Amino acid sequence: MSMMKNKKYILFTVTFVFVFLGFFYIEFPNERLKRRVIFEIEKNSGFDAEIEKIRLLPVLKIEIRGLKLSRNEFQKINIPEAILKPSVLSLLSNDIGLDFELELFKGKAFGNLVVSKNTSALKTILVNIEKIDVDEIRQVYSKSFRDAVELAGLLSGNINLGVDKSGGFDFKIDDLDIIKINVNKFKLPQFMNLKSNLKGQIYKDKTIINELKFDNEDIRLKLKGSTPPLWRLSKGSIDLLYRLDVKGKKYSYLESFLEKDTKGNVAGKIVGSLEKPQLKNAKDNKFKQRRHNTLKYRKTINSREQHAI
Repeated sequence: MSMMKNKKYILFTVTFVFVFLGFFYIEFPNERLKRRVIFEIEKNSGFDAEIEKIRLLPVLKIEIRGLKLSRNEFQKINIPEAILKPSVLSLLSNDIGLDFELELFKGKAFGNLVVSKNTSALKTILVNIEKIDVDEIRQVYSKSFRDAVELAGLLSGNINLGVDKSGGFDFKIDDLDIIKINVNKFKLPQFMNLKSNLKGQIYKDKTIINELKFDNEDIRLKLKGSTPPLWRLSKGSIDLLYRLDVKGKKYSYLESFLEKDTKGNVAGKIVGSLEKPQLKNAKDNKFKQRRHNTLKYRKTINSREQHAI
């Protein structure tokens, strides 16, 4: 008897999938699908969107070519190709699951997200990235920030967001070159062949940096503190503690004009904004760093499901 029930359940599931696929292809011709995808992107990202071509592939995949996102004439993102794959089983629930793969910033991003079926609001998202060109990321930020910074290197890692845009991130860059960086019209020296790590948590209105490290044979710089959310770094205030260790003579002159702590270490605070940072003494009460309660956030995906980078 149980075998008959199982057969009926399997038959029902297979029938539902084929009926749904047929309905999907009939109900959503390419132009209508394009308008719908553009609407959802603009609603959840804050970017204006354009799509050159969109088509449905077998097994319920959506292929997008020539996706262009923009906020103004300076802040633009080009995504040559994107593949979206909705979860058929999730359509039976109140939320829709979606796997995705993107060509982005000369690298790739992949992961999954969950959207509310009733409100179309983004509920959770996991993004894994592989070998993204860090200098291409400057396109997202303001013209003044792009003019002040020039980088080279490949970024890999992951970020996950859940309820109220809270979550965590873990990134690394090998062979990072800081070719140009201007701080208040002062041009810092070039730093080449760096290894960099960035870890932290994201909350609705801020990012907590647990570790930001730059390291090579000549220098080691560690930072921690708070910044605006990653998606609006160029706006809002930053509050970072830093410590600099100079290993050789090449950058020893930096020790002569940077602040030192009571133990003689080169250390201090970076405050202000990302575009106009200011170096301060770590004991400066005017810029005293606030203590933040460590909030626990719900992971958006089981660790077994997360792709290894």
